[in-house]
Amino acid sequence: MMETNQENIGITGTSKNLEDKDSCPPHPGFYKGLCLRCGQLVEDDGPMLSLDYITKDLKLGTRESDRQRKEDLKKLLREKKLILILDLDHTLLNSTRLADVSMEEEYLLRQADSIKDDPKRSLFKLDAMHMLTKLRPFVHTFLKEANMMYEMYIYTMAERSYALEIAKLLDPEKVYFNCKVISQADCTQRHQKGLDVVLGAENIVVILDDTEFVWQKHKENLILMERYHYFSSSCRQFGFSAKSLSELMKDEGESNEPGH
Repeated sequence: MMETNQENIGITGTSKNLEDKDSCPPHPGFYKGLCLRCGQLVEDDGPMLSLDYITKDLKLGTRESDRQRKEDLKKLLREKKLILILDLDHTLLNSTRLADVSMEEEYLLRQADSIKDDPKRSLFKLDAMHMLTKLRPFVHTFLKEANMMYEMYIYTMAERSYALEIAKLLDPEKVYFNCKVISQADCTQRHQKGLDVVLGAENIVVILDDTEFVWQKHKENLILMERYHYFSSSCRQFGFSAKSLSELMKDEGESNEPGH
């Protein structure tokens, strides 16, 4: 497993490295405390960037993370691509707890069950998480087209278990994001999202998010999205007294049947 993870981030080691431990420092990074190059167990080697979202217990030193960003930049320039950071809630979708579904929305529960085998559905009942999720209209078309121009990341302030579950809905074949799903636990500053955990050059990053506050250090990269409020709980959360799209049996910019 360690070899696979090293290959994922472009770090490889040899038996010679393992024997010549004194030639390694500065260590490029660590997996479960073991140097990725020489295999030494090192308890403290200065500031490290945690990349648990790529592989649990993977950490890179400043020099190695900078090298990775430069290599990624070269690759993307060859491919003529940029980096796209995508928020989840209120940007690509809207979710609500099952307990918060209003009486006028109960039809959605029946609908979610009736279309659960439809590959083109946009309404999902996540029983294990006790949630109902509605993808924003045309999100799959957007992702397919964006994938030709960008290397894409998910970046959410939600918990990792939720982020991974939603990633499966958006990208079931792991074509768009693969392991590039960043969640709340990966943030290095409380209540803030930062590009320090993204292994890409900051000057080629485009961010789509409905919340400006969480990007205090990267406002110049941000395109602020209009919030997607589908469920009544979302409307209440942001102080809207009008009926939600779901209660009106409508959707944003879409004329198909609700939930499709």
